Amino acid sequence: MSRAKIFLHRENEGSLRVMHEKEWLQEKDLQKFLARYPDLIPGEQIDSENPRRWFLVSREMGVPREEGQRGWWSLDHLFLDQDGIPTFIECKRASDNRARREVVAQMLDYAANAIRFWNSDRIRQAASETLSSRDASLDEALGEFLDLDIIEESEIEAFWEKVQVNLEEKRIRLMFVINRVPTELKRIVEFLNEEMEHTEVLAVEIKRFKQSKDDRSVLVPRVLGLTEKAKEKKKSSASTQSPTSRPEFLNKCDSISQKFFRRVFDRAEESGYKIRWGTVGFSLRVETAEDEYGTFTHGYPPDKFNFYFGRWIREDDDIDEKKLRENILDFGLLEESGKCTLKTRITEENIDDLNELYDYILEKIEEIKPGNF
Repeated sequence: MSRAKIFLHRENEGSLRVMHEKEWLQEKDLQKFLARYPDLIPGEQIDSENPRRWFLVSREMGVPREEGQRGWWSLDHLFLDQDGIPTFIECKRASDNRARREVVAQMLDYAANAIRFWNSDRIRQAASETLSSRDASLDEALGEFLDLDIIEESEIEAFWEKVQVNLEEKRIRLMFVINRVPTELKRIVEFLNEEMEHTEVLAVEIKRFKQSKDDRSVLVPRVLGLTEKAKEKKKSSASTQSPTSRPEFLNKCDSISQKFFRRVFDRAEESGYKIRWGTVGFSLRVETAEDEYGTFTHGYPPDKFNFYFGRWIREDDDIDEKKLRENILDFGLLEESGKCTLKTRITEENIDDLNELYDYILEKIEEIKPGNF
């Protein structure tokens, strides 16, 4: 099979230097390059008006296939872009026959189960573990990634809320990174990308060129799968995103959950807490400083209710986070989901007890919230 080539030209030389395409020696070499140099994924080819940027969450990210598992499969890389969209990456070489069909089925397995069993807290924990292995702070790294002049809790928490909403709405990106994209894979990627409304499916071809007797390489990335039909579909979907409202939210809930959430909203407003509406769900927030708010509760249709240990709780030395967690768990209604979230689903059997728990939560928040400003 003939190999591609590119040409290197220098002004003071009278000839072109030929660089020939070379295979990646192993998939792990491609994986290491990608983790070290995320810009190899050409974000400007994905979105020319707002080029995508990449924040590495983890290599070998565990994907469970049932509740409580840390991982059954292992995703090569998980990145987030600046809008909090989880980006799943699998690396393959074209010489691997699995680069055609099997890798697509594998990726769909990862996506289906990650959406079901991951939440933003799990992703946040994985990112923290990745950075702690480099003696780096997650909030500082994220603040730099988001171009924040001052790292404020509200900005950081808003980003993680975006991640949660994206998972809830199945707004993710599936990406196959390969040295040479086979025609069969390209067709599958284009088909999936055109037919899936919220999920973006792409292939990134990264060719490697070298001169003989030279240890330097030139890497040339190219995005495939962005047909005009797919672009228009994704653009149309994105343009319809706007914050939900109380009536829209309740309309997506069953009658039992509607009853519970109406009381949640009414009591929160009576207590002076802020209801922040996302595109799918809501969060309840307490003022922690002048014009700054900390989150303590999330809700998502049709029946999800979470207590959230916001940074304002975790980093306040005057708050006994461990005791608060134990007291809430003692109700026997919520279960731990990562380090910061306790979650449950609303049912006819537990709604009365959940109302009692919610009253307790508001009572405790009133006790531990910062003073007046």
